Amino acid sequence: MPGPAIAAVADFKGDGHPDLVIRNAGTRQTAIWYLNNNVLIGVAPGPTLAASWALRGVLDFSHDSYPDYVLFNPVTNETAIWYLSGLTFISSAYGPMVPSGWALVATADFNGAGNPAYILYEASTRQTAIWYPNNDGFASTAYGPTLPAGWGLVGIANFNGDGHPDYALLNSTTGQTAIWYLSGPTLIGAAYGPTVPTGWAFVATADFNGDGKPDYLLYKAATRQTAIWYLNNNVFVSAAFGPTLPAGWSLVGQ
Repeated sequence: MPGPAIAAVADFKGDGHPDLVIRNAGTRQTAIWYLNNNVLIGVAPGPTLAASWALRGVLDFSHDSYPDYVLFNPVTNETAIWYLSGLTFISSAYGPMVPSGWALVATADFNGAGNPAYILYEASTRQTAIWYPNNDGFASTAYGPTLPAGWGLVGIANFNGDGHPDYALLNSTTGQTAIWYLSGPTLIGAAYGPTVPTGWAFVATADFNGDGKPDYLLYKAATRQTAIWYLNNNVFVSAAFGPTLPAGWSLVGQ
């Protein structure tokens, strides 16, 4: 994996506020924590993941206005989509097989057509690639930028408001973050973001306060505390603590 695993964040209740998908490593149960900005307003159980499968994204693949689970099996390199209606599992389908040496690390809408894409990463070369599936079938692919040594991909969002998703990167040694501005799969610019404190992990990006600008989601595994850093493009504006997860649960992992 290119740095820490990316947390799954999506608007499950359709109110314009991102919600958190949390996971129990022992039971593989998922749960949805409904948020209003940084405040927990409700909890509901989600599907239980199958053994050896990891959650790699939550997006609406079936265009029914409900987010779906995107899964990856790092043992077999298989991908799958679990179609949900709200939080209810409806059906599933296998997606394209990831080539040997590559891993599915995230999902995002790169072509602006409302069709989620797979973001792949090859650890040996630090190369990224974008796979454009047609629902659960493979349509086309393009190479994305190669990450520098020591940096990992931790989020994908449109930071500069140009309509194109960008890469959010983290240097796990220094805690420094950076935004790589993309036009489709092409790197067109970069800027440093705020530095994450020791003991905290930068695990996802989403617009939590509804100002149209992506924010950082942070997680402190030692205390299971979450926090949101509000940004204006790459500039830190303010911060607020989010909910603390119960023992045995995490924002990242299977």
